[in-house]
Parts: sequence; structure tokens; C-alpha cells
Amino acid sequence: MFPFGPPDPPDQPGPVRHVAYVLATNSRPKVPMLLLAYTSSGPWRGATGRLPLGVMELEAAAARAVGQKPFHLDLRCLAQVPLTKRWFPDLELPGQGIVGMASARLQHRIDALSRALVTRSRDLVEIRGPR
Repeated sequence: MFPFGPPDPPDQPGPVRHVAYVLATNSRPKVPMLLLAYTSSGPWRGATGRLPLGVMELEAAAARAVGQKPFHLDLRCLAQVPLTKRWFPDLELPGQGIVGMASARLQHRIDALSRALVTRSRDLVEIRGPR
């Protein structure tokens, strides 16, 4: 239930189920927290032909490897949310709502892109979720 932005409140679960990429977890708090990156189906639809820093396209083969159709990942839009049924309605079902697992190679690419974004343009990153 990735929190959407306006007009929906950015600190509340989104209105529909939405696939996100788990960037990090923190199991130290009483309720574990997850840091999620936004995804959207299809190719990047920005004004220019180039992908902005922090956006990665996963075309057919790469998307299929994680159980999806082509999509893009936008590391500029993150959400820090508790690992609860309210945010993850399928948490108690078999598979817990997990639709795919990124390979070590893909995880490395995403981590490298995330580091580049934070190093060069940290102010572009929006973090949603309860405070």
C-alpha cells in the first residue's frame, strides 16, 4: 500500500495495492520498518528521452526475472513504513505479498544508483510514510 502523494496523504497507506522495491529493513524497533522505492509499470514517461538520476527501467527480460511486466523504479520517491498488515495486507498469506526477488546483480545496480543519487542530489529524494 505504497503511500501516494497529493491528493492522498503521504503518511497513510495508499488507496490500492502497489508493488514496491524493498531497499532496506530495520528490525530494531518494536515494529520492523521497511524502506521502499516506488515502481510504476511501463517505461519512463518523462519530458525528455533520458532517464533522470535515480530512475531505472526494467525492460521485458529483467522485469520477467522478478515476476513483473516492464516497469521503472524511481529511487527519488521512497516510503518508510512499518511492517504491519495495514501497510502490507497480504502479510499473513503464503508468500506474504512478495511478488519477486531481485538477483544479486540487480540489487547491486539499484544500490549503486541509489548511492549516486544520494551523493549527487540528495534533495531530490522524497520520503513518505508515517513519521
